[in-house]
Formats: sequence, structure tokens, C-alpha cells
Amino acid sequence: MKAALRRLLREPLVHFLAAGGLIYLGYALWGRHEDDAHRIVVDRAALLQYLQYQAKAFEPGTFTRQLAAMSPVERQQLIDQYVREEVLYREARALGLERGDNVMRLRLVQKMGFLLESSSDEQPTDAQLQDYLRQHADVYTVPPAWTFTHVFIDPAVRGAAKAADDARRILGVLNARHAGFNDAPRYTDRFAYLQNYVERTPDYIASQFGAQFLQALQQLPVGTGMWQGPLRSDQGWHLVLITAREPGRLPAVAEIRDRVADDWRRDRDAARQEQAVQALIRQYHIELLDVPGKATP
Repeated sequence: MKAALRRLLREPLVHFLAAGGLIYLGYALWGRHEDDAHRIVVDRAALLQYLQYQAKAFEPGTFTRQLAAMSPVERQQLIDQYVREEVLYREARALGLERGDNVMRLRLVQKMGFLLESSSDEQPTDAQLQDYLRQHADVYTVPPAWTFTHVFIDPAVRGAAKAADDARRILGVLNARHAGFNDAPRYTDRFAYLQNYVERTPDYIASQFGAQFLQALQQLPVGTGMWQGPLRSDQGWHLVLITAREPGRLPAVAEIRDRVADDWRRDRDAARQEQAVQALIRQYHIELLDVPGKATP
């Protein structure tokens, strides 16, 4: 038996088969990986993912329709662009160009964050929207608004002392003549901004008259039919006729439902993304070494 085995081992055919087997095994272990490194699969899923990365929007339905609507020429252009970028990306990775490159690091972080995005068409209930509206009342509260006209007395034209006296005198004239909203242009000096202010918010008023004027305006009664003042602004003196003031208020959900629902979904998606990130972080062992203000674990 041993003699037969020795004769078999001396057969050239056996040597050939053994060598072939080793070559095949080596190809299976190393050659295939080399081929995979230079093999790019372009299919529908790859192109859809590529389109979404380019647009920075995870909307499979939208890009499925976009891909289906492409002409053969447009689709080939997309394939060529995808292949070009994939080749350059792989070659850059093979050269280790991403190491130590903070821009590349940030891009990879952004891409990973994009992958973890959880966008949904979930419809919140009325109770959820009401609770969200209450928690973010500062965002949705409609500020108060004034409707008024004014007569401007310009110290730069009249002089500082005379402008104050003229303002008090013209105030008496306006009320004695029962001047109305549309009569202001007959008495005013030229003002850099508007004559009439309709449903204007505090921020808007302050931007044109200054904080001192706004504070004084907020103290005046509304709807008296009387001209009031003088009020001091950044530009000079003003006599005002206030016809309306809308108080600030928090709208009902029904008034701004679409806006609140969009914001609710955005925040819900962001919270889910953060949960996914934290779940990944928990898979790592974090060591703090020589970090100022931090104890070494």
C-alpha cells in the first residue's frame, strides 16, 4: 500500500493537479478580493442611492420616479458620473487620502448622519400637535400689532427748541380740527420712512422709530380718536393717531396645523436620528486621556 502511494506521488499528473489546486486556492483567497476591488456594480439601487446623496434628500419615491423618467441618454450620463466618482473614491481610499483630512472626515460624518436620517410621513394626532404648540409657544405666538399714523416734527429743520414747541402747538391744532387718519400729510415734515403704519409689530416699529418711541407708544390708549404725543424717536418728535392695536396671541392648532405638523415631524425625525447616533456611540468604549477638566476613566 505504501509502495503504491509512493508511486502515485511521483506521478507528474498528481503534481500538476496539486499545483492547480494551490493556484485555485490562492485565487479564491486573494485574487477574488483583487477583482472585487476593481468591480463596480451599477444597478437601480446604486443609482437611486447616488441620486439621493447628490440631492441630500432621502426621498425614495421621488427619485424612483426621476430615474424612471430619464431618457436613455440621461441615464447613461448618470451611470458615467456614478462610475467616475466611484473609481476616484476607491482610488483615493486605496491611497489613504482620507487619513488626516478634516474635510473628508466631516463629509463622511455628514454622510453617516444622512444614512441615519429617519424621514417619515407620520401624521400627528390633534393631542400631539396641541402639546407641541404649547411647548413651543414662543415660536408660534403672534406678536401684538399697531395701526397708526403720525405727524413728524423735524428738529434738524426747525431747530431743537422750536421743534418741541411746534410739536405741542400742532397737537392742539390736530385735535381742534378733528384731523383724521388721512390728514397727517398736511402737517408733517418729511420723514425717512412711512406715513401710515398698518398692523406693524414692535420689532418693525422699533427698527424705524427706536426703542424710546416704541415704549411710549405701548403706553398710549387706543381708539380714542385723539392725537397723542409728542413722542420722541431717534429722528425727532411725533404726534400719533392710533386706530387699532391687536394683542399678541397664541393661534389655535386649526389655524396653523400644517406648519405645526411639519415642525413636529422635523423634530421627531431629528430625535430619532439622535437616538440612532447614541445607540452607535454605546457600542464603543470611550477613553479620555489627558483631557483638561475631565477625569481619566
